[in-house]
Amino acid sequence: MFPPSAGQDRRVTEDWRTMLEALPVETRVKAVLVYELASDRAAGQPLEVASATLRAAAEAEGLDPDQPWIEVAAARISAGDAAP
Repeated sequence: MFPPSAGQDRRVTEDWRTMLEALPVETRVKAVLVYELASDRAAGQPLEVASATLRAAAEAEGLDPDQPWIEVAAARISAGDAAP
């Protein structure tokens, strides 16, 4: 991945998937599903919208909506980078 340019949010350059490595497999699979669902609905939207969408989807799937990977993934969705 390329280094962040001046003014680019550092969270966008972090890989949210690496934050899932310590979680159980079932949780990781749900997290990827939640990311896909949220990115379909909130790609390119302001960070607050992407974050709220991702948290709602996480909660609906039984995940803790306050896990740290969610903010990083929301920043990626907000930036319009929907690739998991």
